Amino acid sequence: MRRNTALTRIMASGVAAIMLCAGGAFTVNAAEEEPVKADVSVKAIQGLSDDFIGGMDVSSMLSLEESGVTFKNANGEVEDLFTLLKESGVNYVRLRVWNDPFTADGQGYGGGNVNADRALTMAKRATAAGLKVLVDFHYSDFWADPSKQQVPKAWKSFEGDADKTADTVYDYTKQTLTTFKQAGVDVGMVQVGNETTAKIAGISGWDGMSKVFSAGSKAIREVLPEAKVVIHFTNPEKAGTYATYAKQLSNHNVDYDVFASSYYPFWHGTTENLASVLKNVASTYKKDVMVAETSWAYTLDDGDDDSNTVPSKVTADNLKKYDISPQGQADEIRAVAAAVNNIGDNDGDGENDGLGVFYWEPAWVPVGTGGKDNAELVDTWNKYGGGWATEAAGEYDPNDAGLYWGGSGVDNQALFDFDGKALASLPTFKYIHTGAVTDHVFTKIDPVEITATDSDSIDAIKAQLPSEVTAHYQDGVDETETVTWQSAALDWIRGAGTYTITGTTNAGHDVTVTVTVTATPAKDYVTDGSFENAENDKNWTIAGTGASITEDSGNAADGKRALKFWASDAYSFSATQTITGLEPGEYVLTAMSQGAAADNAAITDGVALSATTGGKTTSDALELNGWVKFDTATVPVTVGADGTATITITGNLPADAWGNVDKVSLVKKTETPVKPSTENLDKAVAEAGKINRDEYTNESLAKLDQALAAADVLLAGSTYTEQDVNDVIKLVADAIAGLAQKEVSSLTVTPSKTTYQVGDAIDADHDLKVVGNYSAGMGNVTLSADQFTLDYDFSAPADAAKVTVTLKSNPNVTETYTVAVTARAEGGSGNGSDGAGNGGATINPDTGEGDKTNGANGDKITGVLSNTGSAVTAVGLAVVVLGVAGGVSLALRRKRS
Repeated sequence: MRRNTALTRIMASGVAAIMLCAGGAFTVNAAEEEPVKADVSVKAIQGLSDDFIGGMDVSSMLSLEESGVTFKNANGEVEDLFTLLKESGVNYVRLRVWNDPFTADGQGYGGGNVNADRALTMAKRATAAGLKVLVDFHYSDFWADPSKQQVPKAWKSFEGDADKTADTVYDYTKQTLTTFKQAGVDVGMVQVGNETTAKIAGISGWDGMSKVFSAGSKAIREVLPEAKVVIHFTNPEKAGTYATYAKQLSNHNVDYDVFASSYYPFWHGTTENLASVLKNVASTYKKDVMVAETSWAYTLDDGDDDSNTVPSKVTADNLKKYDISPQGQADEIRAVAAAVNNIGDNDGDGENDGLGVFYWEPAWVPVGTGGKDNAELVDTWNKYGGGWATEAAGEYDPNDAGLYWGGSGVDNQALFDFDGKALASLPTFKYIHTGAVTDHVFTKIDPVEITATDSDSIDAIKAQLPSEVTAHYQDGVDETETVTWQSAALDWIRGAGTYTITGTTNAGHDVTVTVTVTATPAKDYVTDGSFENAENDKNWTIAGTGASITEDSGNAADGKRALKFWASDAYSFSATQTITGLEPGEYVLTAMSQGAAADNAAITDGVALSATTGGKTTSDALELNGWVKFDTATVPVTVGADGTATITITGNLPADAWGNVDKVSLVKKTETPVKPSTENLDKAVAEAGKINRDEYTNESLAKLDQALAAADVLLAGSTYTEQDVNDVIKLVADAIAGLAQKEVSSLTVTPSKTTYQVGDAIDADHDLKVVGNYSAGMGNVTLSADQFTLDYDFSAPADAAKVTVTLKSNPNVTETYTVAVTARAEGGSGNGSDGAGNGGATINPDTGEGDKTNGANGDKITGVLSNTGSAVTAVGLAVVVLGVAGGVSLALRRKRS
């Protein structure tokens, strides 16, 4: 069980202490010994310095505000974004700067349209709110990342010229930062390029890139000597890359202070690896390090209906690293911050070399819904640049923005909801200092996954079911709970398939287990058809030129080795293996191939796979359709009484054609069984779904659930028989027949009509609602009109009449109430004198006749009336309900009185 420990702060004074942060000060109660109460749970990071950077990149915010977006605190109150960030424990903002993200006629490219002027507008607001600023120069007119480092339009004439580019970077950087300085912006750091993994401003190669880095650094030192110079890379998960980058920077004498990394858990490995590679840089080259970009999703919904990066470009396993929720965001931020904090002091100056973390675009919420189908939304994107790219961006970036322009791809990773209201995760940078706890509310139990093969016994599969599971709670305190599985359903596993059953923990929480059963691989009679064991190469006879069994790592279909071929001249080859001792019968021979001609054109008939048995040869082409675009050839093989088959791979290729063949296999052909009809089982399951579960006891419903679980498991199989289907149909039918009804202890009656006329009858379907109440707090259910009887007599006018409702299945359960009864107007059809033609006529107490002006249908009153003013006046009396109840649905007949 994992439990949060209290954050203990021992202070000499009980007054509030001011924690001086990199962007100003925020106050915490130094006397508190417990974490603060919050809506997310965050364990304080021990040893975290007061000036640890908790930053956020909000570069798109100006365009969002122009598009009508407002930002709100957790109470739904509108606040200035920078003020709200400051209140949430943020001490730094990061603002990207593009050279000229506009067309010649002024149409913005989107993504905030952040040129230097717009970045300055936001930077001044940030400084006014007490936040420091990191200026992130992209040295591009639009997005710069590992795949896009395009030269600005104005620099196009000297693209590729490192010296000219470096000079221009120096001038541009110095001019821009001078403007920021003169405006009073508190610039603490400046980035020379963004994710410059392989290129910057159109310059590639370390000699040229280092000139650009050094030029930018020189400008920063001259204008803002106290600001830290940042170089920014990504892909920390790629072994050795950061060590290489840092070494190249050192070898080229690049002057910088901070080695920064992007880190997105969806793609960039573990936080342990992140800390390791950054610590290596810090300790080897005595540099500060930080994470310049990170984020996590709180939902998988799409706020503007224009597709999101997550989950569309993320593997399912990587989405499991943290919960998809505000709590998951808080967990991710804390984990990354802890990793950076763990860098420690590597240069002996007494300060942690891990400076902090920036969350990327936490405020990039939608500016509308409907995606590109909403013309008004498209106009808003194009006008203000609140999406990641406008249609106009295609002139600068035709291969990406030109094809995929649109809205925010990260609205589900923001720290605000789609309406701009702060999520519970927004103050996480505050909570990593103080700690935060929330209520002990159950959130989920992770699904259980089991794997097996169709040769495993059912008992062996059941033995994998865990007896305990971990229940997650909102406050971060996990509980271990015992679980009872519907394990009997697993008896109906039939062959390969994916089976799901449920269980219930001792705390009443539902949990599921997914059992994936795979088919036992058929025996493969080819010796080492994947060529992985060099000792087995002797089983292949290779003739001709250009082909050999060798390592082809990254290109093989299976493992690292394959039958690889290439020659500088036209060439032919063959690879043969003879297999003996086969059982006579039908077999299938397969193999996979990849490769192409010298010009990368496809070759459809140059390589073939064949089998010879009893003097007869059958074959199929192994196509070469491009690099690692694998083609599979399939050859039917009939093995005769001699039990022998010779398999051959042949090639007849032009000069410089290349490729390989791999994963050669010969297996006995098996017939796929024809599944029997499940129509009647489907009907039985559908019938069970119509059951009103409120009517029946838990014990009898449990048996029904077991039968339905058996049906689900059976239908997920691949080899069930007609007898299996019939057996489960009987299980479901027997369970339905065995349902036991709950007992009703009382009734509640709610009349919707409180006044009747002489001779009326109660319409049980519309005039009253009858609810049957179960004993011992078991709930209730509304009864239908055929489940109770009525007893009443409206034969003569009276001030009140008693109505009795009796449960048909148990006459001892009754409810009695009263209604008002009035005399009936001749031809009238309603309740009293409403004058609208719906309620008879008004009574004249002197004449006993109806007022024809007030009742369209009533001419006179029938019945015994007094001339002395004692006409019936009970119209409108409120019903008096004498009993209270709750309910059930039982199959009974209605009896009308």
